[in-house]
Amino acid sequence: MTALLSRYAECMFWFGRYTERAACLARILEVQASFSRGARTEAADWAWIVRLYDDSERFFQTNPSANSRNVIRFYASDRENPGSIISSIHAARENARTLRAMISTDLWLQVNSFYNRFRNLPDTAHAEARIAQTCEMVKKEAYAQLGVANATLYRDAAWHFYTFGVMIERADQMSRLLDVRFAQIPGAAHDEPGELGDYGFWSVLLRSAASLQAFLRIAHRHRDPDTVARFLIFNRSLPRSIVFCVAEMERGMNELRSRFEARSTSTAHQRIDILRETLSEAEQDPRLIERLHSFNDMIQRQLIELSNELAYTFFDAQRPSSPAAMGATTGQSQTQTSSQSQGQSQSQGSS
Repeated sequence: MTALLSRYAECMFWFGRYTERAACLARILEVQASFSRGARTEAADWAWIVRLYDDSERFFQTNPSANSRNVIRFYASDRENPGSIISSIHAARENARTLRAMISTDLWLQVNSFYNRFRNLPDTAHAEARIAQTCEMVKKEAYAQLGVANATLYRDAAWHFYTFGVMIERADQMSRLLDVRFAQIPGAAHDEPGELGDYGFWSVLLRSAASLQAFLRIAHRHRDPDTVARFLIFNRSLPRSIVFCVAEMERGMNELRSRFEARSTSTAHQRIDILRETLSEAEQDPRLIERLHSFNDMIQRQLIELSNELAYTFFDAQRPSSPAAMGATTGQSQTQTSSQSQGQSQSQGSS
């Protein structure tokens, strides 16, 4: 790809990814705020979000405890946190600015409306008593942004990079959510009953994944860990499942190669094939729930490797000279800044 097309492809990728990230984070904060009202162990209730994004080191540099006030500020309005809602909305807008000649006026207006509406919120909007309402607004604006993009973006090669960004972020968020929330089940690591029948726990998990109503349609009597995990990972009709996301990426890569005759797609396609094979093998594993952490860790590594490969192949990112330097490590969410500097450092979330 030419330098200009590479830049547009990269901006499309990160525009989609940051928009999806804002929606996912808002949904998690909203659900947590709703279910934590009146809870006695506030810090424990909110600390799981810090673990979800592997932000403990960065978070505790400036916060003495993971209580509701500190977690909400860090993930909603902290501009120093590249993974916060405000940082994600801002990054999506900056990428859209670069793409202004390629996107519709309706989409550009939505991007600016979303950014300005959140930026101009008073500090009281981020208080625990109002954060659920604020996050509901963020979700609606992000979904509107995704919807306008879906309705107006021209279906050329750039469209597929936008889709790659959305789907990689969605799959990454799902694997992280499953990993952290399942680790909180008492006795889960030892195959014991624990509190697996707790309605509140499963409601939080499924609502955080925006999948509660879909789950109740097909499995309302089987709210056990194996059924829930398999639904969120393997259900091919659930647009937030990991399998669905990988299938969409595979479809896009096939079209890039066949319709748009994109060259050098073989390595990126191999990364998608590896993801698909990993999922296929896991679906046949009767003891998946006991190996869920290692499975999610593998999925996150493979998503990082795929994202890195897209950067090396299409975005003119410099491929590390040492094969060892290309190894992906799970950690904080990937950011565009680290992608531009060096491929592997994406996983470190530096800004």
